[in-house]
Amino acid sequence: MIHKFKKFSKNIGRGLKQEYKETKEIPKHIKNREYKKAGEQIGDIGKMTFLSALWILPGGGIVSTTLVKFFKKLRPSSFVQEKEED
Repeated sequence: MIHKFKKFSKNIGRGLKQEYKETKEIPKHIKNREYKKAGEQIGDIGKMTFLSALWILPGGGIVSTTLVKFFKKLRPSSFVQEKEED
């Protein structure tokens, strides 16, 4: 159980770090006229904001985890894995 929690925490940390790096690149994408990449990253920021706001509410941790588990489109791009581990 503790091993799974540590693995989950590491994956969250890696995903957040990757999202941070991608967010810093938005001005570069706009400058290079790569509007689709910039738009996708802004969408990821919106997803992270929604899930973070939901997490703060009482019982929000359970609700947001359930939403992410069943609705794969709510996951930011850094948290989508090629092969899902169920």
